[in-house]
Amino acid sequence: MFDHVRALEIIERAIHDEPFCPVCGAPTDVREDADGRLWLVCTADQPADGLWARVRSALAAHVRRPVLDLEELAA
Repeated sequence: MFDHVRALEIIERAIHDEPFCPVCGAPTDVREDADGRLWLVCTADQPADGLWARVRSALAAHVRRPVLDLEELAA
């Protein structure tokens, strides 16, 4: 179980630790999915532009990692 202060610290730490996607350089953002989990994701909505950008995208996935489950916060 998380309190609100601890949840905010976890979210801020995730953004601080990985502010940009290592694949494309786009900023990262925390977004909620339909199941109430928060994810750190790459904000780039378009495919990579240029040969080397496409190669990097094929070899390494854009940022998408879990940050917090809001169900645990409500418990």
